[in-house]
Amino acid sequence: MTNSTRSDARVRGAGMLRALERAMWVVLGVLALISVWAYAASRQPEYILPGPDETYAALEAILATDAFWEALRMTLFRSLAGLAIALTAGVAWGSAMGKWKRVGWFFQPGLYLLLSTPAIVFVILGMVWFGTAGDVVVIFVVTIVTAPLLATASAQAVRDVDRDLIEMAKVFRLSRWATVRRVEIPMIAPPVLAAATVALGQSVRVCVMAELLATATGVGGAIRMAQLNIESPDIFAYAVVMAAIAFALEALLVSPLRSKISNRRPDTV
Repeated sequence: MTNSTRSDARVRGAGMLRALERAMWVVLGVLALISVWAYAASRQPEYILPGPDETYAALEAILATDAFWEALRMTLFRSLAGLAIALTAGVAWGSAMGKWKRVGWFFQPGLYLLLSTPAIVFVILGMVWFGTAGDVVVIFVVTIVTAPLLATASAQAVRDVDRDLIEMAKVFRLSRWATVRRVEIPMIAPPVLAAATVALGQSVRVCVMAELLATATGVGGAIRMAQLNIESPDIFAYAVVMAAIAFALEALLVSPLRSKISNRRPDTV
């Protein structure tokens, strides 16, 4: 076995140990959270704070209904549609702000206004402008809340591009497209994807809130009905489902893409 092979084996072994250690601490954190939750619930009536057992029973009952899966489909469609629009508009907006200083100065007041306005204001405006029927109001709220986050991250990422590497690419006579592909995108993509992770979780939360306030459909509408019927275990069950959905989307969509982008270092120029 060569030294290179031994070194690779040690690196893989160290990576596995780190992964196992991380998994162990995550499991311990989950167990601690459930323990605190169970203890607190044991001292309160079920309608105030249902425990893990009541929540699990409600979760089983909800998952067995077709209405839940239809509500979940609507919520995921609305949140992902709003996020896709926000990602497209936010990255383009932020890239323009980061590339041209005057554009950044021009849009700075509007960006701060959007970032500082509570999401509930956009829900109310969306209800006035688009009504409460259909998907438009919810998609509008998700888009208007998440786009400024992505624009801010994109603008900062463009400003932070290493100009020395750009000059190096010119010295090696790389084409403009090759410079963008091999230097700029690998440097801009990681912070934008990190912001996309936050925006992904936020889009699901904002979508459910907008549904709860503006419509009678989707997971938000189901939570509203549970609240009206004082079915607290159902509310907790829906919360568990949405947290699991947000985690799964981040793990299946964002993390693999982030790892792929991070492995493409611009120093290959």
